[in-house]
Amino acid sequence: MSVFSSAHRQKRSASTVSTDSAATTAPITLSERSSMGLALIRIFVGYLWLQQLSWKLPPDFKGLHSYVVREGLYTIVPGYSYVIQHIFLPNFIILGACVWTAELLASLCLIFGIFTRFGALLTVLLATQLYLGLAFAPGEWYWTYGMLILLGLVLASVPAGRRLGFDQFIAPRLQARARSNRFVRVLSWLA
Repeated sequence: MSVFSSAHRQKRSASTVSTDSAATTAPITLSERSSMGLALIRIFVGYLWLQQLSWKLPPDFKGLHSYVVREGLYTIVPGYSYVIQHIFLPNFIILGACVWTAELLASLCLIFGIFTRFGALLTVLLATQLYLGLAFAPGEWYWTYGMLILLGLVLASVPAGRRLGFDQFIAPRLQARARSNRFVRVLSWLA
């Protein structure tokens, strides 16, 4: 049995709730060490995407072709096989150029920390496409593509380009102009 009155309990309970809600809405600040760690992870992930360009070089994108064929055979999305076989493979050079350019752009954004969130979202898109097409193909480890998606989401959720990257210089300038221009506001989020 307690010696406190019920009015005292209610007052105490209300103050606890307001303290708890304030604690959950407080912004999280990354330490310098955490920011540098995320920057190094960003550079590593960018290098991973850059390295993967070497086996699917233009003008014929030869290494990519066999993977696109495998995607058509083992996709987990109904109808995607038809799209691959009837749209992508007949226009393979265009597809190869788009994939190669997207991977190059994503890797450069991540390595140099310029519009890092854009590069990270691009890697999420590319990795999701790989997951849908190849995750359950024989000889593939489906967690690989899931981890690529998660790495991209982590890098898109934090300003990882603001350490060891050009976003460190671009972001403040864009944020200063973001109030007057909607397009610049979107760009400032991508930096």
